[in-house]
Amino acid sequence: MKVLLLEYITAGGLNHEPLDTALLQEALLMRDALLSDFSDIANIELITTYDARLTKPEHASQAILIDEIKNPIHIWQTLLTDCDAALIVAPETSGILNQVTTMVEASNTLNLGSHSGAVITCSHKYETYQILLSTSINTIPTYRTNEIEQLTSNDGFVLKPNDGAGCEDTYYFSDKSSLYAWLASHPHDNMIVQPYLHGKTASISALFKQGQSWVLSCNEQIIEIQQDNKVHLRGCRVNAFQKYLPEFEHIANQIAQALPDLNGYAGIDVIINNNMIYVVEINPRITTSYIGLHESLSYNPARLILDAALKPVFELPLRLSKNIVDIHLNA
Repeated sequence: MKVLLLEYITAGGLNHEPLDTALLQEALLMRDALLSDFSDIANIELITTYDARLTKPEHASQAILIDEIKNPIHIWQTLLTDCDAALIVAPETSGILNQVTTMVEASNTLNLGSHSGAVITCSHKYETYQILLSTSINTIPTYRTNEIEQLTSNDGFVLKPNDGAGCEDTYYFSDKSSLYAWLASHPHDNMIVQPYLHGKTASISALFKQGQSWVLSCNEQIIEIQQDNKVHLRGCRVNAFQKYLPEFEHIANQIAQALPDLNGYAGIDVIINNNMIYVVEINPRITTSYIGLHESLSYNPARLILDAALKPVFELPLRLSKNIVDIHLNA
């Protein structure tokens, strides 16, 4: 089976742009974990591409260099014609994940990631909020910047891009005056605002298929608010929140039914506030927690992704480990 595996940043998607150091570190860790895991599966021929500014990746049967002259999209489209399956990791920002997902769907290649319907919805946080709200899934009130007169909070506000990935361009403001001051001096047409919610920051790593879900890990997220008001992901602790497994399974099942186009691996960011769990956003792609998943489960998560895609009836193997694995990022 020939599999095209692309992590957008490292695969040459930014070949005409500078490589952000913080984003690059996380991207390399995710790419290398995926390549290592898929290469361990028998009868898999693994194809990838890589940015000419980076070293050639290990574990791939074929790794094609992408320099600033080449068009990565055209090269990926050509590679897809000779592959049986594809897994794409890309940011939701500016519709990038949807663009490459649509590219895979237009080929005859099995898409191991989420379908474009879920990608489009989850790439727009305001639309995601509306769907969660309409299906009675507990979530955080979300407003466009022209609606913030309706927003109240005693604990501050979080401002983020409607189509952002992770903590990219995410800010915390302790009061409305500082929020208004920022908005007055920055473009904000594509931003959303949420009340800041105290609690434990967490994420759910899960597999999805046709309205079903299987939770792989219950993760703690290490979030820091810096002096410039920017919110940063410092790392995560994979499976550190196993005590919330029943609640996380319920949330994943609710989301699977609300968004049946979610497919393969996806991540759900949540905040645990006292006895309530609030969904923050849904990431229809591989997330940071994947980096430590193999060690945490003592089982190859790439095997699980393939089995979920290929088997008519899928269940998680019995007795998966739940080791706590720390992932550190220099974000």
